[in-house]
Amino acid sequence: MLILVTGAALLAAGCSPSASNDTPKPIASLGAFGGPGVTPGRYVKPRAIDTDGRDLWVIDRSGRVQRVDADTGVCIQYFILPTTERGFPTGLKVSPGPVSPDGTLGPCLYIADTHSHRVLVYALPARPAEYNPEERWDAAVAEPKLVMQFGTFGEGPGQFLYPTDVEVLLSADGTRVERLYVSEYGGNDRIQVFSGSGEVLFTLGSPGSQPGTIGQKDYQFQRPQSLLILPASPAVGGQAELVVSDSVNHRIGRFTLDGRLLGWIGSPQTAGTARGVMQHPRGLRALPDGTLLTVEFGNNRVQRFDRLTGRSLGAWGRAGRGPGDLAEPWSLAIVGRRAFVVDALNHRLVVMNVPSG
Repeated sequence: MLILVTGAALLAAGCSPSASNDTPKPIASLGAFGGPGVTPGRYVKPRAIDTDGRDLWVIDRSGRVQRVDADTGVCIQYFILPTTERGFPTGLKVSPGPVSPDGTLGPCLYIADTHSHRVLVYALPARPAEYNPEERWDAAVAEPKLVMQFGTFGEGPGQFLYPTDVEVLLSADGTRVERLYVSEYGGNDRIQVFSGSGEVLFTLGSPGSQPGTIGQKDYQFQRPQSLLILPASPAVGGQAELVVSDSVNHRIGRFTLDGRLLGWIGSPQTAGTARGVMQHPRGLRALPDGTLLTVEFGNNRVQRFDRLTGRSLGAWGRAGRGPGDLAEPWSLAIVGRRAFVVDALNHRLVVMNVPSG
């Protein structure tokens, strides 16, 4: 069963949604951070991004993890990943991590180390106390502590071909990591669910394009790229849900936390450029009202959906190199009322108002 509903856009302040019969327009951006280069604050095809609520964390194809001031775009701190000969990560999550020896649940960076077939978990480095955004700043080199690592190359339980993203489920009281969800592609094309200590619990999906049956686990994926857990909501029977961008199938899936299908937005058969359909959705975030923002790698735009009906609430962006244009965007992060879109081939982050209404 497919859910595919198109509808009129609801305009967002500062943004100009594109309709199916309109010429795509650039994002009415608030500016951009970065540019091509390997110095701090610049990027080489950035792909993964998340936020700790204050700063942005960005990984690019130079193998750097950069901590970026969300107000100025200045790189405050960075470190180099230990192994990048085979390729670079595509997914990043900032979340409370495994309980440390002193019993605290500190913030961590969960990195889907795609081409090294593993997940790395680093304790979040302390923010430099001397950083002052009003003064010139030379980025500090961090030495983060690796607190957990799991996964090896392979197709068996607990193994990965190419992991793409990590999502973290905390216990109801927020005192421990209950589950870790890891998506992957390259022949496995599935989501594996692990305990908080990295033991595999169960697997969701299989390679292919079949949508499956509502309420069942008989669906398939082709490059599940981004994962998102939404808290329990009365709108969906008081249950939390897992949202997945199924990139090569040009759709977004909604599931219970144990993997039962709730519905799809989009489908392989309807991929295109019109608003309401998608081409290679990758990055995925939820807005406070429960609507979804997705970054479309194939359409070079950001699109907003009502996740319960599948209705498009607006689309922003077009292919190009100018201000507000996008070239193979990968992901996005939200800080307050601003969204930061990873504009990979333009080697920058495009800043836009978060859509509302």
